[in-house]
Amino acid sequence: MEKRPFLFIAVLLAGTLLIASCGDPGPYEGGTEYDFNIQFQPFPPKELAADADSVQLATFAWDEFFALNWESDYPNSGKRDFPDLSWNYKTDQSPYPDLVVWETYAHRTELRPASNDMGPFDKTPKYSFKIMPAIAPGASFTLFNNLDENNEIGSCDVYAHVGKYDKKYMVLYQAKANRDEYNYLLENYSTFDSLLAATTNTLHNINLYNAYYPGATSTCNCPPEQNVLCLPCGGAPVPGMNDSTYQGAMEVKTAWRELTPEDDSTRYFKRTVIVYEKSGDNLVAVNKRYALVGLHIIHKTQNYPNFIFATFEQVDVEQSDMGYVELDNQGVETGPIHAQYPRLHPIPDVINASTDAAHKALKDQNPNSIWQYYRLVGVQSTPTNDTSSFSFFLANYVIESDSTLANFHGSGIGTPHNAGNNNLYKGQYYSMGGCQGCHGVAQLTLGGDCSFLMDTVGKPVTSPDPGLQFSKLQRYISALQRNRLMLEMEKEKLQQNK
Repeated sequence: MEKRPFLFIAVLLAGTLLIASCGDPGPYEGGTEYDFNIQFQPFPPKELAADADSVQLATFAWDEFFALNWESDYPNSGKRDFPDLSWNYKTDQSPYPDLVVWETYAHRTELRPASNDMGPFDKTPKYSFKIMPAIAPGASFTLFNNLDENNEIGSCDVYAHVGKYDKKYMVLYQAKANRDEYNYLLENYSTFDSLLAATTNTLHNINLYNAYYPGATSTCNCPPEQNVLCLPCGGAPVPGMNDSTYQGAMEVKTAWRELTPEDDSTRYFKRTVIVYEKSGDNLVAVNKRYALVGLHIIHKTQNYPNFIFATFEQVDVEQSDMGYVELDNQGVETGPIHAQYPRLHPIPDVINASTDAAHKALKDQNPNSIWQYYRLVGVQSTPTNDTSSFSFFLANYVIESDSTLANFHGSGIGTPHNAGNNNLYKGQYYSMGGCQGCHGVAQLTLGGDCSFLMDTVGKPVTSPDPGLQFSKLQRYISALQRNRLMLEMEKEKLQQNK
């Protein structure tokens, strides 16, 4: 009789452990095993199971990463956003191919050209600014990497090895969109005016109906007659095409810098790129060799219509004496260099475990691959109000460096930490953090379906960033304030008419 309580406790403990083992994986402690099942396939996955746990999210992110870094078929077929199906990671033992798939995505100035003429997706890169730069003698203006952004949405400038070189080695950026996103715009809203009308309609409908259009239960495959912005969702059927489904709208944002003698160049993906230099009052496009230090991948799917956000870094970024300088409301640097700034939110243990698993699988394919020097930082999927949730404050060390972006949890760019609503998901509002929270501002306040490539703030792009005479950040703040005032007045008028 005396042993029964101990037996009951043992059974209860065993049951508790069993329940715990069925939930989300526990902390990574070096020896913990996870089943990531990472694949090396030429096409990224179109969809992920609803309510995916952190292991499934990390696996999805790595599957995307390896697919997007597959060798491009563009040199053979002229097709952008399409892999060379004769290539794979095992047969090519070089560090990386001459051209990878994501590089052939459409640059933001191809997606939103100042010429107002998008043209077909499969074309030689054609960059279109309102104020076109001069091109240096001998420089190419048709390279696939056009680093026309020099700051983090106007919040700060970022530099490497600041202790020795001060502000000599600046981090530059570019944003690109895939075929599905490009063709959606080309076929529906290919001009500035038509896109503005669609985003305005979307914004008004969200304000009045808590949906992209009256009665909507989804933000995938919106009826064309609604004239709203509704980017394609991965796994959704393509209208008029039997048994064909969308890859889904995908965007990449990449961060680059020149290397220094202190850097080990064998640990970086490098390209000859387009960058911009001042020559008197003129801006000149030149070609230089730059290294990839950060990569965002965002992907809209049926189960995750507010996009899945995955971000990657080169593994040495925190040992590269990075520093940032904040920008004032004119876009001018102000204050000191914040050198060796801390990562404000640690990389989750399960994400570090996924990087270990990805690197191991990669080395089995190709021990020379450059991607063994890149790591996953985190993944976001469904908006939530829970600040303790997985990857809530997702931020890349070289893309969201300052506290404005690394701690983002607000209703706007000018109110980054007020815990206000920033995402609409299934008719409910959420105050999401990190990348997804920030992109949600483009949905709720700009009608841009969680994409900053879709809004009309500073687009079509006036000039590469070095030639701008205004603050990008201030333009967004002003636009958001105007739109909020307009929406409030609209709601007041609606109430008065009831």
